[in-house]
Amino acid sequence: MSPEQVHTPEDNARIIRRVFDEFVNQGDFSVVDEIYSPDMVDHQPLPGAPDGIPGVKYTIAGLREGFPDLHVTIEALSAHADHVVIHNTWRGTFTGEFLGMDPTGEAIEFKGVVVWRLADGLIAERWGIGVESAMLEALGLGWLMSGALGRKGRRRKGGGMDLAELAATVATLTEADRP
Repeated sequence: MSPEQVHTPEDNARIIRRVFDEFVNQGDFSVVDEIYSPDMVDHQPLPGAPDGIPGVKYTIAGLREGFPDLHVTIEALSAHADHVVIHNTWRGTFTGEFLGMDPTGEAIEFKGVVVWRLADGLIAERWGIGVESAMLEALGLGWLMSGALGRKGRRRKGGGMDLAELAATVATLTEADRP
Protein backbone atom coordinates (compact mmCIF):
# COMPACT_ATOMS: atom_id res chain seq x y z
CA MET A 1 0.00 0.00 0.00
CA SER A 2 1.43 3.41 -0.87
CA PRO A 3 1.54 6.22 1.75
CA GLU A 4 -1.00 8.20 -0.32
CA GLN A 5 -3.69 5.58 0.24
CA VAL A 6 -6.18 5.84 3.07
CA HIS A 7 -5.51 3.22 5.73
CA THR A 8 -8.52 1.72 7.43
CA PRO A 9 -8.63 0.48 11.02
CA GLU A 10 -8.61 -3.04 9.55
CA ASP A 11 -5.39 -2.27 7.65
CA ASN A 12 -3.84 -0.99 10.87
CA ALA A 13 -4.96 -4.09 12.78
CA ARG A 14 -3.28 -6.31 10.17
CA ILE A 15 -0.04 -4.36 10.58
CA ILE A 16 -0.09 -4.80 14.37
CA ARG A 17 -0.80 -8.53 14.02
CA ARG A 18 2.37 -8.74 11.89
CA VAL A 19 4.36 -7.29 14.80
CA PHE A 20 3.55 -10.36 16.86
CA ASP A 21 2.99 -13.06 14.22
CA GLU A 22 6.17 -12.38 12.28
CA PHE A 23 8.52 -10.19 14.33
CA VAL A 24 8.11 -11.04 18.01
CA ASN A 25 7.00 -14.67 17.78
CA GLN A 26 9.03 -15.80 14.75
CA GLY A 27 12.00 -13.44 15.06
CA ASP A 28 11.70 -12.06 11.53
CA PHE A 29 13.45 -8.72 12.02
CA SER A 30 13.08 -7.80 8.33
CA VAL A 31 9.42 -6.96 8.88
CA VAL A 32 10.40 -4.02 11.11
CA ASP A 33 11.67 -1.94 8.19
CA GLU A 34 8.37 -2.55 6.35
CA ILE A 35 5.90 -1.64 9.08
CA TYR A 36 7.61 0.89 11.40
CA SER A 37 8.15 4.57 10.72
CA PRO A 38 11.88 5.47 10.77
CA ASP A 39 11.20 7.98 13.54
CA MET A 40 8.95 5.64 15.54
CA VAL A 41 8.69 6.49 19.26
CA ASP A 42 8.52 3.62 21.76
CA HIS A 43 7.38 5.09 25.06
CA GLN A 44 8.43 1.96 27.02
CA PRO A 45 11.56 0.53 25.37
CA LEU A 46 13.90 -1.97 26.98
CA PRO A 47 16.44 -0.06 29.10
CA GLY A 48 19.34 1.16 26.98
CA ALA A 49 17.42 1.03 23.69
CA PRO A 50 18.31 3.67 21.08
CA ASP A 51 15.57 5.73 19.44
CA GLY A 52 13.59 4.71 16.36
CA ILE A 53 13.78 1.44 14.47
CA PRO A 54 17.14 0.43 16.01
CA GLY A 55 15.46 0.64 19.42
CA VAL A 56 12.56 -1.54 18.32
CA LYS A 57 15.00 -4.20 17.12
CA TYR A 58 17.14 -3.84 20.28
CA THR A 59 14.14 -4.35 22.56
CA ILE A 60 12.83 -7.47 20.85
CA ALA A 61 16.35 -8.89 20.39
CA GLY A 62 16.92 -8.44 24.14
CA LEU A 63 13.65 -10.16 24.99
CA ARG A 64 14.32 -13.01 22.56
CA GLU A 65 17.84 -13.46 23.97
CA GLY A 66 16.50 -13.81 27.50
CA PHE A 67 13.45 -15.82 26.44
CA PRO A 68 14.32 -17.68 23.20
CA ASP A 69 10.89 -19.33 23.12
CA LEU A 70 9.11 -15.99 23.60
CA HIS A 71 5.55 -16.07 22.33
CA VAL A 72 2.92 -13.36 22.58
CA THR A 73 -0.75 -14.16 22.18
CA ILE A 74 -3.14 -11.38 21.22
CA GLU A 75 -6.16 -11.94 23.46
CA ALA A 76 -8.20 -9.01 22.11
CA LEU A 77 -7.65 -6.30 19.52
CA SER A 78 -9.53 -3.09 18.89
CA ALA A 79 -8.76 -0.77 15.97
CA HIS A 80 -10.18 2.75 15.65
CA ALA A 81 -8.94 5.37 13.18
CA ASP A 82 -5.13 5.47 13.55
CA HIS A 83 -4.96 3.64 16.92
CA VAL A 84 -4.87 -0.07 17.69
CA VAL A 85 -5.15 -1.45 21.21
CA ILE A 86 -4.26 -5.02 22.09
CA HIS A 87 -4.58 -7.07 25.25
CA ASN A 88 -1.91 -9.72 25.17
CA THR A 89 -0.23 -12.54 27.08
CA TRP A 90 3.55 -12.90 26.99
CA ARG A 91 5.11 -16.32 27.66
CA GLY A 92 8.68 -17.55 27.64
CA THR A 93 11.34 -19.50 29.47
CA PHE A 94 14.14 -17.50 31.05
CA THR A 95 17.09 -19.41 29.58
CA GLY A 96 19.30 -16.55 28.34
CA GLU A 97 20.87 -13.43 29.82
CA PHE A 98 18.37 -10.59 30.26
CA LEU A 99 19.01 -7.09 31.65
CA GLY A 100 22.20 -8.33 33.28
CA MET A 101 20.41 -11.17 35.08
CA ASP A 102 21.49 -14.77 34.86
CA PRO A 103 18.83 -17.13 33.50
CA THR A 104 16.73 -19.11 35.95
CA GLY A 105 15.28 -21.67 33.54
CA GLU A 106 11.82 -20.76 34.81
CA ALA A 107 8.82 -20.23 32.59
CA ILE A 108 7.12 -16.86 32.97
CA GLU A 109 3.77 -15.53 31.86
CA PHE A 110 2.41 -12.04 32.13
CA LYS A 111 -0.30 -9.90 30.59
CA GLY A 112 -0.41 -6.34 29.36
CA VAL A 113 -2.04 -3.82 27.10
CA VAL A 114 -0.27 -2.11 24.22
CA VAL A 115 -1.55 0.97 22.39
CA TRP A 116 -0.21 1.70 18.92
CA ARG A 117 -0.58 4.80 16.76
CA LEU A 118 -0.09 4.43 13.02
CA ALA A 119 0.49 7.15 10.44
CA ASP A 120 0.44 6.59 6.68
CA GLY A 121 0.33 2.83 7.17
CA LEU A 122 3.41 2.72 9.46
CA ILE A 123 3.74 2.31 13.21
CA ALA A 124 4.54 5.76 14.63
CA GLU A 125 4.18 5.26 18.40
CA ARG A 126 3.84 2.51 20.99
CA TRP A 127 2.76 2.62 24.65
CA GLY A 128 2.91 -0.44 26.91
CA ILE A 129 0.46 -0.39 29.80
CA GLY A 130 1.37 -2.82 32.55
CA VAL A 131 3.69 -4.85 30.32
CA GLU A 132 6.93 -3.73 31.98
CA SER A 133 5.67 -3.99 35.56
CA ALA A 134 3.99 -7.35 34.89
CA MET A 135 7.22 -8.70 33.38
CA LEU A 136 9.28 -7.52 36.36
CA GLU A 137 6.73 -9.07 38.71
CA ALA A 138 6.90 -12.38 36.81
CA LEU A 139 10.70 -12.28 37.16
CA GLY A 140 10.38 -11.67 40.91
CA LEU A 141 11.52 -8.06 40.54
CA GLY A 142 8.25 -6.22 41.00
CA TRP A 143 9.69 -4.46 44.01
CA LEU A 144 12.04 -2.54 41.68
CA MET A 145 9.11 -0.65 40.17
CA SER A 146 6.94 -0.03 43.19
CA GLY A 147 8.99 -0.24 46.31
CA ALA A 148 12.69 0.30 46.64
CA LEU A 149 13.28 2.45 43.56
CA GLY A 150 10.30 4.63 44.42
CA ARG A 151 11.62 5.15 47.95
CA LYS A 152 15.02 6.06 46.52
CA GLY A 153 13.38 8.55 44.13
CA ARG A 154 14.78 6.79 41.06
CA ARG A 155 11.71 6.00 38.98
CA ARG A 156 12.10 5.80 35.19
CA LYS A 157 12.53 9.05 33.31
CA GLY A 158 11.72 9.85 29.68
CA GLY A 159 13.32 7.14 27.56
CA GLY A 160 13.89 4.81 30.48
CA MET A 161 16.64 3.84 32.86
CA ASP A 162 19.66 2.36 31.15
CA LEU A 163 21.32 -0.78 32.45
CA ALA A 164 24.20 1.11 34.10
CA GLU A 165 21.76 3.33 36.02
CA LEU A 166 19.64 0.32 37.01
CA ALA A 167 22.70 -1.58 38.23
CA ALA A 168 23.98 1.45 40.15
CA THR A 169 20.57 1.98 41.75
CA VAL A 170 20.18 -1.65 42.76
CA ALA A 171 23.71 -1.58 44.23
CA THR A 172 22.68 1.29 46.53
CA LEU A 173 19.75 -0.60 47.95
CA THR A 174 20.17 -2.10 51.38
CA GLU A 175 18.56 -5.31 52.55
CA ALA A 176 15.96 -3.13 54.30
CA ASP A 177 14.94 -1.75 50.87
CA ARG A 178 14.26 -5.20 49.48
CA PRO A 179 11.03 -7.09 50.09
